[in-house]
Amino acid sequence: MKRPAWAIVPAKSLLQGKSRLRPILADEERIRLARSLLEHVLDVLAASGLDGVLVATDGDDVATVAASRDLAVLRDSGEGSLAQVVDRALAAVASRGAAAAVVLMADLPLIESADVRALMSALDDHDVALVRDHLGHHTNALALAPPGVLATCFGRDESFEAHRAAAHAAGLRVAVFESERIAFDVDLPADHAQLTSRRPAVET
Repeated sequence: MKRPAWAIVPAKSLLQGKSRLRPILADEERIRLARSLLEHVLDVLAASGLDGVLVATDGDDVATVAASRDLAVLRDSGEGSLAQVVDRALAAVASRGAAAAVVLMADLPLIESADVRALMSALDDHDVALVRDHLGHHTNALALAPPGVLATCFGRDESFEAHRAAAHAAGLRVAVFESERIAFDVDLPADHAQLTSRRPAVET
């Protein structure tokens, strides 16, 4: 029997998102890009066969995007660490019956639904599966079974290694999932340049 699985997408208000792209994008362009990236991730998750998606956000704009897709929304005050926001979201999906969960960043333009399914299948033999970002420092995806099996480390400078170390210290079975599509995110001007060279049709 398939266990219930949810996705969590933490996302800042679009007004504040992609702040490190301010040197190269006007505010309107930056907001439009942040929305496009978020909508892509949500569309991918809708096609991934999961039982639900919860968007954790401090922004009315992001909450509106989620509500337009009939997704669950967890509002946060914008205070506290990203890890605290994600941990509250994991507890929320567990309370809704999730036996597994995946946390995905909101700026993954190359991700496909097959990537999500493959990542979740890693939980068949592991308690934790994680994907590093393309620079090797941050965690772009973290899958957990059950959702509260590990306190997360999101927001740290080296969150990928922190997650892996914490999982090993807890005696959990850990899979490092290699995925170029999940690994590629858009944080820095160099990432934006790479994105536009890969996908010239992306609206920015």
